[in-house]
Amino acid sequence: MKGIIPTKRIDHYFFPIVGSYYLVTALLGFGYSTANRLSAEGVLPFRVIVHGLLGGIWYAMFFLQVILIAAGRKNAHMKLGSYSVPIMILVFISSIYTVLLRDPISFEKVPFSIQGFEIGLFTIGLIYVLLGYIYRYRAHHHKRYYLMSIVILSGAGINRFYKFIGVEMFNEFLIIFFLPLLLIVVYDLLIYRRLFKASWIGILLFVFNMLVLSRLLQLLADYLRPILKAL
Repeated sequence: MKGIIPTKRIDHYFFPIVGSYYLVTALLGFGYSTANRLSAEGVLPFRVIVHGLLGGIWYAMFFLQVILIAAGRKNAHMKLGSYSVPIMILVFISSIYTVLLRDPISFEKVPFSIQGFEIGLFTIGLIYVLLGYIYRYRAHHHKRYYLMSIVILSGAGINRFYKFIGVEMFNEFLIIFFLPLLLIVVYDLLIYRRLFKASWIGILLFVFNMLVLSRLLQLLADYLRPILKAL
């Protein structure tokens, strides 16, 4: 069909490799922090357990989806993909609730002043998934939006993974967000000799969160946090 850009075979290696990276770092990173928290506190809040399970399902689903496509199992991929939006909505709700009710942890100091940025990430992560589902019949846009949802939601897992392996990140923002998003752009230009619309729209959404959305959401978080704590 005219206007359709064929998928190159290297996609069947690139996306599974990236999916493997995020799945492994999430499992090791959150496993490390969970063990530390259980050691320090003896128990995990129920909301944290729910949030962790939903996040784990999302990472596993992305990995399985790219593997199914690489294996030529398109029908199974589409059937599983129909659950992606409901699962991401649950991840979104549990993430915001967990962030707003976050208690200080002895081994992990996360300031309340970044809650707006965190909630903004969950928001654009959900937007990526909605766009990915809308463009589910346009493979290049579809897979890039879903990949960016993984990148954007990876912050806590990547951060804890590097702590687990004992490596001090010289710039967390650069390693967690900028380089993976730049990798997508470089991949587009090197492999397809073009920048797909999904790639630059996704980056614009991330910049919008940094400059505008996160600041507005921080005001909302500061207002809602004491209300939720009092319930």
